[in-house]
Amino acid sequence: MTMKHPEPAEFQVLRLLKQFEQALSAGDWDAMASLDNRLQRAIPVLHQQAMTSALRQALEQLNAFYGRMLEAGQQEKSRIQKQLSNQEANREQVMAYLNHSE
Repeated sequence: MTMKHPEPAEFQVLRLLKQFEQALSAGDWDAMASLDNRLQRAIPVLHQQAMTSALRQALEQLNAFYGRMLEAGQQEKSRIQKQLSNQEANREQVMAYLNHSE
């Protein structure tokens, strides 16, 4: 019988990074929020791990991804704000038409 060894921390970080990348590619912001919560809970555990060069590299990749994710989030926010502005303008035009036609 073989005992299963815990997965090295760098593999866990890289797996999480892959999941983040898939969620971002799909535009699944709910999944990214869930993954972000998982990472937040994992950080204290990572602090207890020895900082190997492999773990450092995995964390640097994750950190670089966060930069891309934040940029994509800002773009999505701008797109939604523009859409909301257009919807508000359309609503105001409909209200003006309704008030004018009375």
